[in-house]
Amino acid sequence: MQNVHQEAAAKIEWAWGDGCPAAGSSPGRWSEMASIARRRWLSFHRRSKNKDDTRTNRIEDLARGLCEKFESGGLRMAGPLISDYRWLAEQLAHILADEAD
Repeated sequence: MQNVHQEAAAKIEWAWGDGCPAAGSSPGRWSEMASIARRRWLSFHRRSKNKDDTRTNRIEDLARGLCEKFESGGLRMAGPLISDYRWLAEQLAHILADEAD
């Protein structure tokens, strides 16, 4: 568990360095985002009973969840920034999917 959290936080830090504004600039945010991402990924099947449990659906759900948590005004106010959250969710999916399997 801790290793997955550290890997996810490191991936978010890397995303920030790669120019992803959704990742944020502080280690505290990276850690919080990693925790939320892991929790959201692992609870997908329970929260999304009417959706197929596919990688694509999980990534979209993760992107929306992170956006709702970290954007002022949530998803409705994110505008084009949602594409950055989707990209970040795709990056995190590589780590989170390994734990869920």
